[in-house]
Amino acid sequence: MSILNKAILIFILSLTLAACGASRKAKPITGSLPHASESNARIYFYRSKVPFLAAIEPKFLVDEKAVGKAVMNQAIYRDARPGVYEIKISSDMENPITLSLSPGDTRYIKAYGTTSVIRTYLSIEEVNEEQAVKDLQGQKLLAP
Repeated sequence: MSILNKAILIFILSLTLAACGASRKAKPITGSLPHASESNARIYFYRSKVPFLAAIEPKFLVDEKAVGKAVMNQAIYRDARPGVYEIKISSDMENPITLSLSPGDTRYIKAYGTTSVIRTYLSIEEVNEEQAVKDLQGQKLLAP
């Protein structure tokens, strides 16, 4: 590979990685997270800080409807009425999480990189508030 080709490749990769950052509209998380109102519940969605699969941004789905993307260094949240919801990520549709939400609940869904025999992708898990707040420090929070 010639030096010119290497330089072009490095330039393209730099632009690609720069495009993977959090939205400029998002605000950095420096402390606790806002909670839902007394009558609604809130679900936070975020991905691990590991740059593994950084360019991949699958969609978070609630009852088959997209609510946002799993963007590196960015968290989103959605408020929901109390009830039962099925949470998925578009890169792993076969492993949903079922959430039963009560008024005032706040739940946290984390996307993380995983590998199977034939592919590498993002999957999701529910984490507790303590772990989520720790994971989210320094990331940006994008309001709906």
